[in-house]
Amino acid sequence: MNAATSAQSQQSAERPTGHVRPTNDRAVLALKAIHESRWSDAPKHIAAIPESPLAEYAWKMYLAGLLAGERDDFPASETALLASASAAFVVGFADGKSIVSDALRLGAAAMERLGYAHRRQERLADAYHAHLAAYRLREEHGSLDERWESAMSLAIDCTVARQDVDAERWCRVAIDLAAETSEPVLKQAQAWERLASALGALGQHQEAVAAARTARDFWRKHDRSAVTAARADLDVAHALVESAKSVYESDTAQARTLLNEALAFLTTAADELPPFGAEASRDVQRCTEQTDFSRRLLDSL
Repeated sequence: MNAATSAQSQQSAERPTGHVRPTNDRAVLALKAIHESRWSDAPKHIAAIPESPLAEYAWKMYLAGLLAGERDDFPASETALLASASAAFVVGFADGKSIVSDALRLGAAAMERLGYAHRRQERLADAYHAHLAAYRLREEHGSLDERWESAMSLAIDCTVARQDVDAERWCRVAIDLAAETSEPVLKQAQAWERLASALGALGQHQEAVAAARTARDFWRKHDRSAVTAARADLDVAHALVESAKSVYESDTAQARTLLNEALAFLTTAADELPPFGAEASRDVQRCTEQTDFSRRLLDSL
């Protein structure tokens, strides 16, 4: 084994896994309460977290920002998350000889959530910059799951800002990372799904269809019985219809083939979506509208 390979192996062995987690008991309980949407319990646990040492304060403010964001109070979320990131960076960079990696991972997590708060307030440039800062920190100190999360956030930022070339680039970064994460099938499904959307926006319809098919394969591999598998059929159908529209005037035979295939996927989706009830009500409506449009377009050929 040469020196470069040895160094890469050592770096891989030292890389953290999953997402950074608190060690304080009340912080653990607060995070659990937030994830379970127990809004009355979470503030009590957050209030019980001490403000000293600074590492505990960083977690206290992160959880306060996370809770505010989950409750759509984004200005309050932003304030708390900035305080969390500042405290985490002080802890993480305080000793020049020994960087405290978990503190910097927490700082990156705060920047990640800050970017979300910015996006929800339609501050798209700020959202991108916050997520880019999180990604760069996670490149150095984070896990592959954390890096994947920030790459996906950057792709979404670019999509919302209609920066479709950059959205495609970040989707491909996320796809490359996904295979080595703790949930490779699920994360590849999500990344390929977003790539299909980015390619469609760029007018690369054949590539968008291929990406949507790949996403569908991963969704079905992840959980064939989940609503996401049925939605994936709908996404493939949408990509096929958009591709048919792009060749409608230049190649009617190809357009007809694409529309017939889209209708086949829509038929499957129409059978599989209704049993999911309210969870899939919008998908059922979308499926009906897409089916009607596809049939009208096919008839016009």
